[in-house]
Amino acid sequence: KLNSADRLILDLEEIEKFNQRLISKNIISDFSSSSKFYGGGYVKSSIDRMFKSLSRQVKYFADGNRVERGFFDAIYHNLDMDSIDRRVRSRFALTVKYTNQKLVPVELALLRARGEIYFDRNQNSALDIGTPLTVLHSTRDGRWHFVVSPTSSGWVRDDDIAFGDRDEILDYIKPKRFVVTVAPKSAVQVDGRYYDYVRMGVKFPLLLKVDSSAVVLIPKRGRGGKLTIGSGIVDSANLNIGYLPYTPESILRQAFKFLNSPYGWGGSFGEQDCSKFIQEIFATVGLNLPRNSTAQSRVGEYISVDGLKRDVKLDRIVELGEVGSTLLHLKGHIMLYIGVNKGEPFVIQTVWGESGRHFALARTAVTALDFNNYIDRVDLVTILRDETDKER
Repeated sequence: KLNSADRLILDLEEIEKFNQRLISKNIISDFSSSSKFYGGGYVKSSIDRMFKSLSRQVKYFADGNRVERGFFDAIYHNLDMDSIDRRVRSRFALTVKYTNQKLVPVELALLRARGEIYFDRNQNSALDIGTPLTVLHSTRDGRWHFVVSPTSSGWVRDDDIAFGDRDEILDYIKPKRFVVTVAPKSAVQVDGRYYDYVRMGVKFPLLLKVDSSAVVLIPKRGRGGKLTIGSGIVDSANLNIGYLPYTPESILRQAFKFLNSPYGWGGSFGEQDCSKFIQEIFATVGLNLPRNSTAQSRVGEYISVDGLKRDVKLDRIVELGEVGSTLLHLKGHIMLYIGVNKGEPFVIQTVWGESGRHFALARTAVTALDFNNYIDRVDLVTILRDETDKER
């Protein structure tokens, strides 16, 4: 229904400027400017803050048993906080497989309430193959590392990363010729066998295309955890050479590829939540968005509609909304605006959506903006296109 579905919203140069503004504001981090040293106080406080936040709020394991205090005492001992010097030397790594990033270094799901098995509060994020990491600390047993990734910090397993030189990693993440995954899930094969999968928006250095496949470079873990670079094969149908053009058509096509995909809190179960859904879509055009919904709502041009009367707010959203570049935010949630049908605004969103009126949707769905009374709760309209951040 769009009159100009192929309209270029931002070109590659403008997208790079957009990304650099987010880096300059510390909204996302840039591996190329990662520091060789970090203050020990910063590292300690980051680890301690995550530990205290989680230990205070969770009460149950996934099997319904209560979390006893001794459980967290053992975790804190393994944090090995006393070994953190006043000045921490950074180490650098790439993820070599899909890996979960945790708030504390343990794989067990930790829940606020008994039975909330889909909401592991220890799940901070999930990282795809080839994510660059700055490693700042390791547990006493050496099985976990505290890392800074481009959009989040937390603990990852030693087996899932490989350590390399900073310049070596820079060469990998900033190749001259690359492909971007444009399918929700893409399998990677090595030596004719399944190796792992990646989600939408992952960039791989491209070696060559052969028939219906592409040969890409992938990081591997060598002897002693040292980084080596090998090759893998990905189906060409799941890839685009370079970024997609940032047009309404590109964004809508990518978003609808997720339709009915399961919800995954913080990347749990290899899926996506509301903000990761948004992040993956826009990664295919080269926009590097932050990880959580609040941060995403405050990039580009964002306009407050909080406190407006219902009819006025609806009119304002329709007036401001640009299909393919507009996000709608409410507390703890974010959605992609897709336009008006029969006078009613609609969104596509990855949503849990449980309420007193219905069971959880727990998937990516198209809904009217009035779903779960969202219209009354929307507070920001964010347009991912402007040269400067501003609020009106």
